[in-house]
Amino acid sequence: MVKVVFLSENDAEEWNNFVENASDTSLYHVWEWGEILSSTYGYQRYYLSALHEERMVGVLPIIHVKSRLFGNRLISLPFCEYGGPLVVPESDDRKRKQVIIALLEAAIRLAKTLCVEYVEIRKPRIEDAEKLMKSRSFTTLRQYVTFRIDLTKEPDEIWASIHKTTRKSIRKALKNEVTVKEVEDEEQLTAFYTLYLRDMKRHGSPPHKYALFKILFDFFQASSQMRVLLAEYKGTVIGGRIVFCDSKSIFCWNSISDIRYRNLNPNNLLLWETIEWGLRNHYFRLELGRTRKETTIYDFKKCWGGEEIPLIEYFYFIRSKKRTLPDPTQRKYRYLAKVWSLTPISLAKKIGPKIISGIAL
Repeated sequence: MVKVVFLSENDAEEWNNFVENASDTSLYHVWEWGEILSSTYGYQRYYLSALHEERMVGVLPIIHVKSRLFGNRLISLPFCEYGGPLVVPESDDRKRKQVIIALLEAAIRLAKTLCVEYVEIRKPRIEDAEKLMKSRSFTTLRQYVTFRIDLTKEPDEIWASIHKTTRKSIRKALKNEVTVKEVEDEEQLTAFYTLYLRDMKRHGSPPHKYALFKILFDFFQASSQMRVLLAEYKGTVIGGRIVFCDSKSIFCWNSISDIRYRNLNPNNLLLWETIEWGLRNHYFRLELGRTRKETTIYDFKKCWGGEEIPLIEYFYFIRSKKRTLPDPTQRKYRYLAKVWSLTPISLAKKIGPKIISGIAL
């Protein structure tokens, strides 16, 4: 018999030990991811643990995101591409299914108690979970993709798989003496955030709080699970990239650039440096982050020779009859993005975090 309980902060160490040893895990499942989001944006978080004979056999982290503009929902997990349940690796198929079903049903009960509109589960790492959600009234309304680069290959093989124009861009950045360094202190992190604010304004997107970057940096960089990189040209920061790492994988989370130096290709050099670093440190794979098809960033990532992986998101609607979600490609959202791009950075810093915390993409 499997029962599901809610865990508290006293159980954080046990939770993280389970996540570390679970099958098909991701760094975003660790206790601190939800804790940092909660402390930054005031979310309520719920850590569901499945127990069999008082032994933890499965977990499901969930964040409650409540917004007047964007709705009231439970998300596993915000601001990343992965979520959903994890189970113990030694479970047989029948037990795995029992654990996953128990966690999903507990999430639905929680959603009904909180009177949310729906439960959203980002791409689960477990194939069984996807099959079970499809059979239990979860709807697939939104799909992204990522590109996965195999870092177990030889460096020359990876280089050869990259499109020739991208290889040329990397060489051009090196020829022009663009350099890459890893952020090591708050002054450098502030330089990253300053460029980030300008880049978000250019794209018409609300920015995160600086506090989010600082807390993430203080925790994950100290444990060697986060790298913040800067590309510089003659002492000027012209690009940046944030990646997270678990024991096997590197996940690209954020990339920025200064449009004035686009011809120097800082993003190409930053990504190539990340690949080389991953090879030197014996990681298995690099994932380029979730992306919508038919976009410029999709075309950029496609040129790196990785395997295209679908990132399907699942939704369970509670009381709402709505079966559609906001689509950034719709005209009204393109118009809002245009308006936002005209917003002064000083104002964007104040109101942007309130908006992005409600969107929670």
